[in-house]
Amino acid sequence: MSTATLEPLLFICHRIPFPPNKGDKITTFNLMKHLSERYRLFLGCFIDDDFDHRYKDDVKAYCEEAFFVDIRGRSQARSGIKSLLSGKPVSLVHYQSDEFQNWVDKTIEEQNIEKLFVYSSGISQFVEQHRYADKHRVLDMADVDSDKWLQYANNKPFYSSWIYRREYRLLKAHEQQLLRDFQAITLITDEERDLFKSLSPPDLDQKIVTLGNGVDTDYFSAQAEFDFTDKPNQHPYTICFTGAMDYWANEDAVVWFCDKVWPNLKRQIPELAFYIVGGKPSEKVQALARLDDVYVTGRVVDVRPYIAASQCCVAPMRIARGVQNKVLEAMSMGKSVVMTSMAQEGIALPEKQAPLVSDNANTTQELIARLLKDSNTCQIIGQENKDWIKEHYSWPSALETLDYLLTRSSKATQ
Repeated sequence: MSTATLEPLLFICHRIPFPPNKGDKITTFNLMKHLSERYRLFLGCFIDDDFDHRYKDDVKAYCEEAFFVDIRGRSQARSGIKSLLSGKPVSLVHYQSDEFQNWVDKTIEEQNIEKLFVYSSGISQFVEQHRYADKHRVLDMADVDSDKWLQYANNKPFYSSWIYRREYRLLKAHEQQLLRDFQAITLITDEERDLFKSLSPPDLDQKIVTLGNGVDTDYFSAQAEFDFTDKPNQHPYTICFTGAMDYWANEDAVVWFCDKVWPNLKRQIPELAFYIVGGKPSEKVQALARLDDVYVTGRVVDVRPYIAASQCCVAPMRIARGVQNKVLEAMSMGKSVVMTSMAQEGIALPEKQAPLVSDNANTTQELIARLLKDSNTCQIIGQENKDWIKEHYSWPSALETLDYLLTRSSKATQ
């Protein structure tokens, strides 16, 4: 079908959807790719990382028009001050932009766009105006962000927790307004969906839908061609953790692991190395490199050589929302994954992988040690994981729900 015959659609998101190398970018890239095959796609997003400017052309290849606003100079601290003065959530204030709003308004009017798709509640502000009330608006909220801030508040010292509780209250009210105004709100797991339903009026339940994640099983495959620009050293035994290392939940996970699990595990298996793989490691994460055979890589071109070199992967998340892509990707590459219950949330596991879930440090240590000492079991679990992901977590099947939400009648959801 010629693109000229396709219906136009506006897709706005909080971060450039390329490269698909971490959580939200993996999701938004696959959303962009999926929508570009079905609509004339007009995409607007923000750039908050020096590294991402080089990928503008990659994004434009999927869109009739792509628009970028650079917010690299903005700090969360400055946005926090503006939030206190305005009475709005920091999550919204941080993305305020007259330039972006003008582009949205101009594009919707000139292209006569009826369907508006938004990723992240912080970006919804650009299509919340009353003049867009008659548009077909769908928001992929992914997680219940307000509840995430409540989790943060409960894990912060008393002198700073009030800031997180304020954000929780403001975001909770904003999310409920979005639920009233938009045709549908999607969440990444059934657990997140049910949580949001429990916080919302029962008569709006039908608007709240699960839109699950998938994984690119061709890319995350042991048989794929890797970019070895960055790669781990050779060790008798290796385990790894992958993720954006300026994200507090990831920082908390590896700090806990290195404090509670690593010392005894290292004594038990002296030849073992632990790789923490991901961009922008915080000071706390960088400090972990002082530990014996703990490597903090920083940003790498390709995470797959590190996953491939590991006998097993770890995902010791203690604060998490939604589906952990790191778990799906490791399983897709035929690896066993020792994880916490938070990391497993929203992911159905095959029979042999299921027992590798524990929130106890000693049990986690024992599970990893057992896998490292039994390569045959590792391979069996890995093969089962690979087959399971291919069958249950493909992107096309995951995004069928979105097709339905964007085409069903607006009246059906109001």
